[in-house]
Amino acid sequence: MVTLHLAKQNFKFSAAHFLIFDANNAERLHGHNYQVKVDIVAPSESEHHADGYFVDFNVFKKHIKNQLDSWDEMILLPKNHPEMIFKSVENNLTVHFRDRFYSFPKNEVQLLPITNTSVENLSSLLAEEFMKAFKVYKVKKVRVYVEETRGQGASTVVG
Repeated sequence: MVTLHLAKQNFKFSAAHFLIFDANNAERLHGHNYQVKVDIVAPSESEHHADGYFVDFNVFKKHIKNQLDSWDEMILLPKNHPEMIFKSVENNLTVHFRDRFYSFPKNEVQLLPITNTSVENLSSLLAEEFMKAFKVYKVKKVRVYVEETRGQGASTVVG
């Protein structure tokens, strides 16, 4: 079994978020410079190119980079958290969360289909997205590691 390891310097995104811990505690809105690593388990060697490689790395790198760019310099918010109330007001998105009120330009917000913007959930979203996109190449598994600060992150394996 062959695993491709992609940990490019430009596999990064800077984004704002806050974690919700329980019914009374949540972080303040803050940001991270996230770094992402992706491992791709290739199909059996019999399905590799005749010249001894699986797929040109650039195929995967472009897709990974495009997805990360869509989160870069954005505010990441959990669309599925029951206490998050969103309202569209012209070009802005207003957000009510408990006693907090925010108003952001719509084009600076990514509403993610999760209940919390943790690295666990971010790695899971990315792993599912990459696995879905890479199935066409008969990829067996995808592992995505999202690091929010040096030495601190989470990974998810899909497949």
